[in-house]
Amino acid sequence: MPPTSLGSLLAEVEQLVVDCYTSHDGLAERTAALIMAAEAAGDRRSADLARLIAAELDNRNGRVPEAVETARTMLGTSDDRLVRAKAHAIIAGGVWRIGDSATAVRHSLRSVRMLQPEDPITIRADHAIILAVLINDQGLDDFETAEFAAAQRDAEASGQPALEIANLNNWAWYSYQGGDLETAAAMVERMRARAETTGQQLNSSCADTVARVLLETGRPEEAGEVIQEAITNAPATDSDAVPAALLTLAEIERRQGDHAGAVRTLLRCRELAAEHNRQDADAEALRALAGCYADIGDFESAYRTMCEFHERWEVMRTQQSAVAARFAHAQFALEQAWDVAERDPLTGLGNRRRCEVELTAALATGGPVSVALLDLDHFKQVNDTFSHTTGDEVLRRVAGLLAAAPGFAGRHGGEEFLMVFQAGAAEAAEHCAALRAAVEGHAWGEVAAGLAVTTSIGVTEIRPGEDRKDALLRADDLLYAAKRAGRNQVKTL
Repeated sequence: MPPTSLGSLLAEVEQLVVDCYTSHDGLAERTAALIMAAEAAGDRRSADLARLIAAELDNRNGRVPEAVETARTMLGTSDDRLVRAKAHAIIAGGVWRIGDSATAVRHSLRSVRMLQPEDPITIRADHAIILAVLINDQGLDDFETAEFAAAQRDAEASGQPALEIANLNNWAWYSYQGGDLETAAAMVERMRARAETTGQQLNSSCADTVARVLLETGRPEEAGEVIQEAITNAPATDSDAVPAALLTLAEIERRQGDHAGAVRTLLRCRELAAEHNRQDADAEALRALAGCYADIGDFESAYRTMCEFHERWEVMRTQQSAVAARFAHAQFALEQAWDVAERDPLTGLGNRRRCEVELTAALATGGPVSVALLDLDHFKQVNDTFSHTTGDEVLRRVAGLLAAAPGFAGRHGGEEFLMVFQAGAAEAAEHCAALRAAVEGHAWGEVAAGLAVTTSIGVTEIRPGEDRKDALLRADDLLYAAKRAGRNQVKTL
């Protein structure tokens, strides 16, 4: 049974995240028990995170629609930032598996940007590992080592060898896929060394990467030993992991001239793929079989098998397209719901929730970030003198001026607005000075005869290591300093 204190429940969540990278034996049972324990303890965060881990198991075992539906439900029902971030990571993994890499990257970026330094490092590392894979799965010309390096720093900071090994495995695989065998070999050696020093057993996906790199760097015998051992004894963390390992073994046998052995291995791969409903692995096995038959001069079998491959591939792609279309429709509805949930209905600007998301995203870039609070001067008099309808129009017009300025603009509440600038204090103050002048100089007479509107602004840069709340309090103090100094001015620090 999992522990029942709130701290230990979240610790069990973190351990389940890590164990998804090592072995899935017993994970479903542990996850179900954790959900029950968290609900009994009134810990909704841990219960929801455990549900999302169960969804991750669905993703990895070919049940993508179920996984994505669970995650979307969480986005619609939870206000917990950590839960929402994990839900985005689950959706990213799901849509990636059906071939929608662009949508996957967008969700993965959201999942990373929503996290904060005080969040569990294991979850931050997990999301960084996912993002590194998705960025490098785009088929871009340049290999993005920076994403893997960043994920590796988080993995090492977590103190969890399983996360380090998982990221090194991905780094090696995408280096291999990109033709950079030197980097791939270096990452494989780092991965094997880390596994040996920590007593970790490489799962079948990691062993598959090792074998592929060994094969391409002239060590086929060692590659064969590694993959045979993995097929027999290594734990699997995806339902296609063992079929993929069998494909690698067949390629090793084929290159060594053992075509009969390769055919037997590929037929075994097809059986296992059918057992786990992995049509992608079955299609790859058919293509490899056609090559084996061609190698030994059995061109009739090669042609027949290649035709079967194309038929299977078309069926698979059609099914994936149907699933992708269904996901796209659901995604559109979800984004509309986000728009309603994060947009101020009067001004069209982001609301307080959206302000928090944008501030988190800006800080995630690592560059300077400044925040400004703007408050309309004597706004109550506008409502009292001209009407609330006029006041609403003033807010809409000010919002338009802010939206046209550099940076993000959101309505913080009432007649107060928040600006986020990816810039230092001096540059942000220049933008705010221009905004102040734009508000004062706007044609307010078009709204009501005799109407004049000005704004007071406080702007400050968020300091390294500083809690964003402290920076917002400082901006608020500067705003009221501008008010006390006579209004219609900018104060900065």
